Amino acid sequence: MNAYRMSIAWSRIYPDGSGKVNELAIAHYNDVINDVLDKGLELFVTLWTQDHPHYVDQAYLGPLNATFVEDFAIYANTCFAAFGDRVKNWITFDEPNDYAGLGFATSQNPPGRCTSNIEIYGTCWEGNSGTEPYIAGHNLLLAHAEAVSIYRRDYQESQNGAIGIALWHRWFEPLTNTSADLAAAQRATDFLLGWFLDPIFSGDYPLSMREYVGKRLPEFTLEQSAKLNGSIDFLGLNVVTAFYAYEYDFYQKDYPDVTSYYLDPKAGTTGEKDGVPIGVGTHDYAVPWIIRKTLEYIKYKYDNFPTYITQTGWGIEDEDDNLDDDSRVDFFMTYYEQLLRAIEEGANVKGVFAWSLLDGFEFNLGLKVRLGIHYVDSDFNRYARKSAKWFKAMLSDSTTSSSRSYL
Repeated sequence: MNAYRMSIAWSRIYPDGSGKVNELAIAHYNDVINDVLDKGLELFVTLWTQDHPHYVDQAYLGPLNATFVEDFAIYANTCFAAFGDRVKNWITFDEPNDYAGLGFATSQNPPGRCTSNIEIYGTCWEGNSGTEPYIAGHNLLLAHAEAVSIYRRDYQESQNGAIGIALWHRWFEPLTNTSADLAAAQRATDFLLGWFLDPIFSGDYPLSMREYVGKRLPEFTLEQSAKLNGSIDFLGLNVVTAFYAYEYDFYQKDYPDVTSYYLDPKAGTTGEKDGVPIGVGTHDYAVPWIIRKTLEYIKYKYDNFPTYITQTGWGIEDEDDNLDDDSRVDFFMTYYEQLLRAIEEGANVKGVFAWSLLDGFEFNLGLKVRLGIHYVDSDFNRYARKSAKWFKAMLSDSTTSSSRSYL
């Protein structure tokens, strides 16, 4: 592998949000960055991976408040100044489109705010699932635009770097070929991917969101729209799984007295069609063709913009110390074959990152789901799984080999 993707923790640099810089954290990340570069690897550094100082939530409810934009800009500026002489690829936010929904319309992810009488999304201490996801998403977009503006104005020319964003994308395949299901699948895509990409490429939200959310969807000022429009040098996509989508009006049939980000698209989702799963797996479905379809969509919807697959990988539940992760080998092998097909058909793909090099502590799953090509035990010892050996052989051959003979 010739590149390494890592994150900087805002809470290390500014434990209280934006006050005094923690010089120990600066020194720590300087050591990490220098070590990576000493290995001859190209660095991709993310500023925010669904985390920020507790103070930011405690003081003003995080991205529900415009102060978040100001504080993130201060933090980003500090990182550009401290590390930008060596970091040439910056990612402002990782999966903000996933965070804004899960954090503000369900009890699943921090800060766990939502409307509590929508039982399928859990019980929250307070919140409003019909407004807060959109407010949070709006301020995350503005924070992204502000950071990019600072970088381009003060650092990009002298540091010779690039800056982008990484978004979560779940492919939505129409359940049937009816016009209703085709439209529902497009709306589901608009509400997940277009929610952030359309403002970045055109300065405003998708028309379907304007129509289905109405006045609950915030407006951009002319200045904000202009700052957002064109605010990436590259696009990062985290692509793993898919669902079928179909027309379904939750408000008419199930929840007439509430509003929610997840119900607004009027699109139901399912993992099966006529009793047949869309892919294999229990935690997520492995659906290799979605990576090719996703890149086709970017090609035609967003003018084939330069794209990195910033995350794709396979979680195995309750894996313990099993190093024979054949299903993970199958995942990478089949996904990369589809990725190669997309590139051959003209997709503007600049690189792909495997998720993940090591087992990690997953957000709401802890150690239950392991995603590393290396197993990490309770003493933090690391052991190469079969998938790591597959990667080594595949990369040394410069081909996406389907052979298992060397394993």
